[in-house]
Amino acid sequence: MQTGITRRNFAYGVAGVSAALATRGRILGANDRINAAVIGLGTRGSWLLEGALHRAGEKSDVAVVALCDVYQARLSRAAKKAPDAKQYTHHQELLDRKDIDAVLIATPDHWHAPITLAALDGGRDVYCEKPMTHTLEEAAVVAAKVRETKRVMQIGVQALSWARWHKIRDVVQAGTLGKVVAVQGTYSRNDPNGDWNWRIDPGAGPDAAGEGHIDWKQWLGPATQRAFDADRFFRFRKYWDYSGGIATDLHYHIVAPFHLALENEHPVRVSGMGGLWIYNDGREVPDTFMTAADFPGKYSMMVQSSQVNEIGPLMVLRGTHATMHLGDEWEGPQGRNTSIARIVPETPFRDEFRKKWSKDEIVIDNVGNEGDQKHMDNFFDCVRSREQPNCPADLGHKVMTSIDLSVRSYRENKTFVVDPSSGRILNG
Repeated sequence: MQTGITRRNFAYGVAGVSAALATRGRILGANDRINAAVIGLGTRGSWLLEGALHRAGEKSDVAVVALCDVYQARLSRAAKKAPDAKQYTHHQELLDRKDIDAVLIATPDHWHAPITLAALDGGRDVYCEKPMTHTLEEAAVVAAKVRETKRVMQIGVQALSWARWHKIRDVVQAGTLGKVVAVQGTYSRNDPNGDWNWRIDPGAGPDAAGEGHIDWKQWLGPATQRAFDADRFFRFRKYWDYSGGIATDLHYHIVAPFHLALENEHPVRVSGMGGLWIYNDGREVPDTFMTAADFPGKYSMMVQSSQVNEIGPLMVLRGTHATMHLGDEWEGPQGRNTSIARIVPETPFRDEFRKKWSKDEIVIDNVGNEGDQKHMDNFFDCVRSREQPNCPADLGHKVMTSIDLSVRSYRENKTFVVDPSSGRILNG
């Protein structure tokens, strides 16, 4: 089991950094375009490319100048969308360029930290898909590097750029709910064919020529070395070496907004529970999982999800005076209203609530899913302004504490105790 950045991990991913340190990035003028590169061009990376190209077409202040993927077919498909961008198989070669200002990363999780660190040390700003890193230790190193280099880093939790969670934070800060004591949420779905069992391209691999060629050694990078396995390559989220399963892929989208709404530190205690109850396809990660944590702000969090049942617990913020009910943000059953938030008073405070608001409950409109582009635009705006983005590295590090430690709790059968000011593990 990987437990953080090792000497070998770091050396592999950050090779050539000494040379890159000589150039700490271009200083953008008012009319300069931001030169962007996309590393990892699978499903999610293709969305990031689309977002960057949309920005380029809308405001003409971004240019996609480089594309990188270890699978030639994906690289070729992306090149049709960005024909002027130079193509790379190795990100190390791409990062040797001195004209790149921003790097968009959508690789498997085990490459997030090494590529991010190399980009930061080369003077680049970074948009990295969630999870921020593969492990908590890596997140601490990356967050420190962002502070040291004074670069912009945005973690790909799109909801943090929607009006939804900023409105919810305002409600919490106004004291409308009283003291929040518990929050809960879900990101659940039901795929009888096995979630993450994405298409495997026949014939693709390290021995294939042309479009089917995969640079397997480069893809493995700091992970355990093994013979090519198409299931691991095309369906990497099923395996611990490259993913934390439900926690890193899905729960990150729920935990991060709770951090924004409640403005808290690292958790003080984290547990993870679940199991591989239904899927029997060789995967290692559970198909049903719960992340549970207690926070120094004196509230508890529970995020419970399944890939074999779409009816997860409603998104709720529970206060001493009132409870806020929210619909699912992402996937889940049809019929749940995702565009409103309902604030309902607790029984002992109904009269007080009616007296103050002249109604039995408050309904907040327009707090639904606003898509991905706002988050991408926020990143590019911050690259130019040098302001903090909506999901910065420090917040990403705090989220990673709950995410990674819930995975370790499940795998090691223990509850973790944490220093909330630093995120340091106190019991092992």
